[in-house]
Amino acid sequence: MEVIRTTKLEANPSMRPSSPKITTVIRNIYKQRQLFYILIIPLALYLLFEYIPMLKLRWAFTNYGEVPLSQVSYIGFDNFRRLIDSASFMNAFKNTIIISLMKLIFGFPVPILIALMLNEITSRLYKKIVQTIIYFPHFLSWVVIGSIWFLILAPQNSINSQLATLMGVEPAYWFASKEHIRELLVLSDIWAGAGYAAIVYLAAITSIDPALYEAAKVDGAGKLSQIWNITLASIRPTIVIMLIFELGKILNIFDQVLIMAAPVVYETADVVQTYAYRTGIGEMKIGYSMAVSIFKASIGFMLVLITNSIAKKINDEGVF
Repeated sequence: MEVIRTTKLEANPSMRPSSPKITTVIRNIYKQRQLFYILIIPLALYLLFEYIPMLKLRWAFTNYGEVPLSQVSYIGFDNFRRLIDSASFMNAFKNTIIISLMKLIFGFPVPILIALMLNEITSRLYKKIVQTIIYFPHFLSWVVIGSIWFLILAPQNSINSQLATLMGVEPAYWFASKEHIRELLVLSDIWAGAGYAAIVYLAAITSIDPALYEAAKVDGAGKLSQIWNITLASIRPTIVIMLIFELGKILNIFDQVLIMAAPVVYETADVVQTYAYRTGIGEMKIGYSMAVSIFKASIGFMLVLITNSIAKKINDEGVF
């Protein structure tokens, strides 16, 4: 009978008992099903707006939008050749690189410094108040942020105009100045996002073993030495991961420029995504704008791969 039973199981794999690991996973999913229910709507929205549009990537290799539907045809890489030869696109690409590098150079260290300063605050109440204040701008849309900064930097009836009057100079109109718009974009981005990133670093700092600081004090290490050799060294993996994420979205500048940059400053503020928006939605060059988006995404993907590879070679740390 044992031989017959074994033969039947081998002949029909569906009769075999399921793997204990698979059973455990299914049981755990069922126990935590409420959490998965919560994920349904965000996951559906993410699939709808992030992955389903990828099914239309083939449009980048057609003249879709520039000709009637009956005349749409495959044109190969002509759209990519056109964007490389376009002076407007190259100007937008140059501005994107400059603004992104300015945000990375000046904005990336700010959350780390904020987290280090918050970590030195001993009063829990005061620390919570400061965290709430610096974290609040993260919840605001760029429409609200742009309005706040416009009220501050308007050339008349604003803090900007009052300070200029006290200094005896003409107030600068930041939103319409080609020389100042990049600095405005960088400063407003730091103001809006530094608080969120600081909370991430602060969470990493709180996981450091306090015994390390006690040992450093016994050895005579000062505060700066403790920060450099213990705090920063301990959160280095978090810093590397955040840097990789920042490089991955280094070219994703759209809402901020669309809201805060007027056409008069596009010479120094126009970026790849606003250029794709104007050509795709405004001029209905759908295939061409899709090629612009693919070009931007490809560069961002390569930056992530390169940064992750360098991080793993130097410190054996990376996202994947």
